[in-house]
Amino acid sequence: MAMRNATDDWRYFDAGKIPTKASTPHLDRLLAQIGAAADHGGPIALLDVGCGDGRLSKRLYDQGLCVTGVDISPAAVAAAGRLAGAQGGATLRFAEADFAADQFPRIEGGPFDVVVCQLVLSIIGDDRNRNNLLRHIRALLRPDGWLYLSASGVSDAINPGYARLYAEDALLTGEPHSYFSRNEQGEVLYMTHHFTGNELEDLLKAAGFGQIEVSLEREASSRRPEEAAFFLYATCRPA
Repeated sequence: MAMRNATDDWRYFDAGKIPTKASTPHLDRLLAQIGAAADHGGPIALLDVGCGDGRLSKRLYDQGLCVTGVDISPAAVAAAGRLAGAQGGATLRFAEADFAADQFPRIEGGPFDVVVCQLVLSIIGDDRNRNNLLRHIRALLRPDGWLYLSASGVSDAINPGYARLYAEDALLTGEPHSYFSRNEQGEVLYMTHHFTGNELEDLLKAAGFGQIEVSLEREASSRRPEEAAFFLYATCRPA
């Protein structure tokens, strides 16, 4: 199999099937903490990277935040705009942007108090794409801002299906704990990478983040809710 282009995988992906999580208790706690400590008087400016169809962005906007959602998929950005409806505008906007590319994305509304990046790091492509993502995020954060990030965790210890996927696709992905997510017909959709806690922390440090806290949770798989998987939740700030 030739090396996949993650940009193409996600630019044309069905916006209604982009993996996401409706429940965000770790993010909710962080935003409550930031809100309690805020002293600039205005609403929190938040960037939702990989916003998909905008459901999380809209919920955060409804909670009083000034939200910008970005995604590489034009269909997802269009869906997010429809969800926002008449409430879109200066405090809720959506735009198409590629955070995996080498070139810095031009985003209105920054710098931001908070950047949210749900599961994107695990499915954005290879190590270069991941480093680009984090580098661009850091550049768009205020010096005292926060990054909230979630990623898929290495899950072979609790799910033999993942152990099989890691082993079967290792030669194709070229790295441990990566595999190709496929549809019911066996067609490859995109590459997924599962992180260890130390691996994720090292990646964040290399991108210039500090005050890193990573927690591990056992939950249901994003695409296979009947199966168990580990997820990592990280908060950090520019170092």
